[in-house]
Amino acid sequence: TNLLKSMVTFANPLQIRYWSTTPYLFGVHAVKYSAIPQGERSDRIPSNPDDNFLHQAMVKQLATADAYFDFTVQFQTNAGEMPIEDAGKEWKESSSPFLKVATIKIPQQSFTSTQHVEFGENLSFTPWHCLPEHRPVGGINRSRKLVYETISLFRHKYNNVARQEPTSWEI
Repeated sequence: TNLLKSMVTFANPLQIRYWSTTPYLFGVHAVKYSAIPQGERSDRIPSNPDDNFLHQAMVKQLATADAYFDFTVQFQTNAGEMPIEDAGKEWKESSSPFLKVATIKIPQQSFTSTQHVEFGENLSFTPWHCLPEHRPVGGINRSRKLVYETISLFRHKYNNVARQEPTSWEI
């Protein structure tokens, strides 16, 4: 399955493919997402990696170049073979190939300052930050909504900071 494919060892998070695993709406259709890195770059895991080698690989790559991903969608074409309620069942690309709908650009940057780290620590991710016609679907996603909300509330209370959304690219 895609989950097992994503568990392979890798050297740089900017050079691997990502899958949504769970489905989302695309208007009135169910889809799964995949982000596929562009380019031939293929870092190697250091022979004696420290605990932050993945972070260091991203810092190194983004210090000199932008990173790009193809953002793709896979439409549910057969509800029996591509169930919404069973995230463990692979939606086979032979039945419905992923189609590119956008390019994700992560600009060249430095993100290691204390201010950047604090900013990132106080963000909350949830797939429910979306338009209604792109919302997550299925029981696992409904459970995730509560889990993500609870973790965000706890982390912000623990860090003694207000929960807020970014309003610009500037920190």
